[in-house]
Amino acid sequence: MHPEDYPEEPVGDFIPGIYNYCDRWCERCMYTEKCRVFASEKIMMRRMEREKERERSMEENKEFWDQVGKIMDEAEDLIDDSVLPEEKTPFPLFEQEEDKEELEDAMAEYEEKRRRAKQHPVSKVAEQYGENAYRWFEDRKQTVKQHYDPETKFLRVSYPGITDKKLLQKISSAVEVIMWYHFQLPIKVRRAFTSLYEEQDDPELYKGIQKDSDGSASVALMGIDRSLGAWNYLLHHLKPEKESIHPMIRALMWLKVEVEKEFPGALNFQWPPPERK
Repeated sequence: MHPEDYPEEPVGDFIPGIYNYCDRWCERCMYTEKCRVFASEKIMMRRMEREKERERSMEENKEFWDQVGKIMDEAEDLIDDSVLPEEKTPFPLFEQEEDKEELEDAMAEYEEKRRRAKQHPVSKVAEQYGENAYRWFEDRKQTVKQHYDPETKFLRVSYPGITDKKLLQKISSAVEVIMWYHFQLPIKVRRAFTSLYEEQDDPELYKGIQKDSDGSASVALMGIDRSLGAWNYLLHHLKPEKESIHPMIRALMWLKVEVEKEFPGALNFQWPPPERK
């Protein structure tokens, strides 16, 4: 094995679980140096670059898998019948039948909670908003033109009649915010309701601790607030799009009110914990 192939562990003053209630927008995050997931992804990217540099040939890969095949054939011949379980005897390395049934029941209950969460009116509106926002940009590909800037690694937007670079930069930022959150919002809302149903089943278990439902709802509210700000900015600067933007803002305002009503604890949810910021 090449020395670089050994797993590299991320090192740093990480906040435990900071990634649990995050919007996964690492490029815009202020806490990346406190996040183990971000550090792990950096290690993975470095590893991928090393793999590219080595460029193992197809022949080398073929030889490797041929060798693996031979080893497996040899291993099959070496299996001692005495270690095989007798017929009708549960294999000790795997779960017993009762455990399997319990797991299946638990999974069925969880799937039912997910189904209920998806059918909740707030989840449905969040889903509809995401689809409408996506369609809004799809229908305006020729006017709200999006370009990926390889130098800055951010989105750049152009619009007919607007030439001011600073204004276009702010419009680009607004579009980027909307694009980032429009697909994430329904996911976070559904997770909040799924967790809420879990917590309602066993309230004592979650007593005195910050709840996952509130954490997920707080991320959803953050996305709603930022999306509202972004749509409002477009409303004031993309005059021809005014009428089509109004429904987006109305949907987000409704979602904001309803999420806050369903998850009042989300308004006081603090993450990262204040002592670790």
